[in-house]
Amino acid sequence: MAVKLTDLVNHNKWWKGEGWEKEDPDLKKIRFLLERRMIDISESELTIIRGVRRSGKTVYLKEIIRHLIEKGIDPRSIMYLSCDRMNRSRTKNIVNEFRIQRGGGYLILDEITYMENWNLLLKEIMEQGSFTVIATGSNPVGIKHSAERLPGRGIEGNEYYFDPLSFREFLFAIKQAPEDIIDPSLREAVLSTPDIDHSFPPFSPDIDVLLPFFEEIERLFHHYLLTGGFPNAIVELFLDGKLTTDTYEMMIRMTLGLISKEGRKESIARSIMERLNTIGTTRVDFQAMGKDVEVHHNTVRDYLDLLEDGRILYVLHQWDLAKRRIKHSKGKKVVFQSSLFPIAFNNYIKGGEWHQAQEFLDQNKEWLIEGVVASHVIWTVERPLMMEKHAFAGFHAGKKECDLVLVQGNDRLLGFETKYGKLKKTDYPFPVIYLTKEESDIDAIPVSLFLFGLKKGDWSI
Repeated sequence: MAVKLTDLVNHNKWWKGEGWEKEDPDLKKIRFLLERRMIDISESELTIIRGVRRSGKTVYLKEIIRHLIEKGIDPRSIMYLSCDRMNRSRTKNIVNEFRIQRGGGYLILDEITYMENWNLLLKEIMEQGSFTVIATGSNPVGIKHSAERLPGRGIEGNEYYFDPLSFREFLFAIKQAPEDIIDPSLREAVLSTPDIDHSFPPFSPDIDVLLPFFEEIERLFHHYLLTGGFPNAIVELFLDGKLTTDTYEMMIRMTLGLISKEGRKESIARSIMERLNTIGTTRVDFQAMGKDVEVHHNTVRDYLDLLEDGRILYVLHQWDLAKRRIKHSKGKKVVFQSSLFPIAFNNYIKGGEWHQAQEFLDQNKEWLIEGVVASHVIWTVERPLMMEKHAFAGFHAGKKECDLVLVQGNDRLLGFETKYGKLKKTDYPFPVIYLTKEESDIDAIPVSLFLFGLKKGDWSI
């Protein structure tokens, strides 16, 4: 069945020529663009980008398109499709018609993973050749397990996680904001952002170059925690001076929507999230949590697995020092990938707004920062399929618990302890870096400087 490509112009404004960004339905809504690292697109291969909704994937795709056009790619050989409301048959017809008219090119398939049998569609497209395909998705079950059934389609090495902005990315992004659009209450903090590009791996942090800028960096760390690295929240905070209730509602709808689309009950998800907000990063037993929320412990495990696959949180397992692997049967720790998730859920549960969000952060800062540290460290290492969190990260629970344990080369262990309050050191059977509010020592580093120095890994955008 033939398809009139003119029906697609609304989402493919670049077909009209220069100045298309002003008409693009996604880019024209952007008050200020927060730039991210641009990945290399492998010709005639499949690239998959997976991440939570509202993290900026669609805008990032439009930036990829802009980049391709600037490299000299014919704009009319690039087609974007928003797939979350399309079926496989219609999408296949559009792609086939585009192939007939253009002979191939670049195919951008946004939010493809809620389409039934989307992996089969990608398999067919790649087998027919002629297209370089970039696909995104936020369906945790669909994208994780179906992507694993696409061997030999050019996906190897071309799958990426799309996460909220890291603290480092946050600082570099807001620094580019035009001075006249920044809220007056935050203008001084933004203008004082240090003009320095210094980074280090989590195993060997070197903060000497950053120490003179501690005050400026620490001041902005609090604002990062309030936004959780989500682009919409960052822009709203720095342009309007606060986050609106709509932003918190967006986070809740996104999380509960993920649950309901997988056929789970929102009421159970709410109870689990409320319990997580209560216990923070304290060790949790699935059976005990099941009793608390009045469900079977396997149900708790199922919901947490789903939320982890959806990149809303990480479930950390206890690390077996002798066997150098995780202990599946022991207690777990749960950390959110973004501080905005627990802040939004607190407002949802208690009916709060901006003022309540600030209070919640002030009262729970240490465990929220512990989660931010864990996420940032994991982002530097993890890679889809080949180096996922369970292979290198966990926590230690001996006489004294260590927040995060990371496996280095040759099975060496390094611990990270967040001590944003009072610093008290403990003896562990492995070296530990203490992450403090402002104290610095041979094994103690201000957490804001540590996070500033961490770059995301090659497979995290």
